Amino acid sequence: MGKRMRMTLPKKEKDLQKVVEEVMEREEHHAHHHHHHHVEGLDEVLHTIDVLMDTMNTRITDVEEKMEVLRAEIVSLYKLFAAIVDALASENQDERREALKKARDILASSLYGRHA
Repeated sequence: MGKRMRMTLPKKEKDLQKVVEEVMEREEHHAHHHHHHHVEGLDEVLHTIDVLMDTMNTRITDVEEKMEVLRAEIVSLYKLFAAIVDALASENQDERREALKKARDILASSLYGRHA
């Protein structure tokens, strides 16, 4: 086995106080260094969360806008079906013609309104 090293403590109070101060400084520096890394890591996590929240809010807004467009198209489809049912149920040609014109107008406004 290797030779055992023996540590000797300073005998004078002044020297002992100096050792204690050096140890305390090292511990403070280590704690500050660790805290600094912890804060940087926390800042990075918070920034990532903020970016993800912004992305999520943008996507939610996009989905809400698409839902409004789809809602309007569903309303147009119901109106179109109602006009077609009116045309099929009508007894005379004039009523049928009017109902089909209404259906055509609904289709045209839906198609051209979407691209405008």
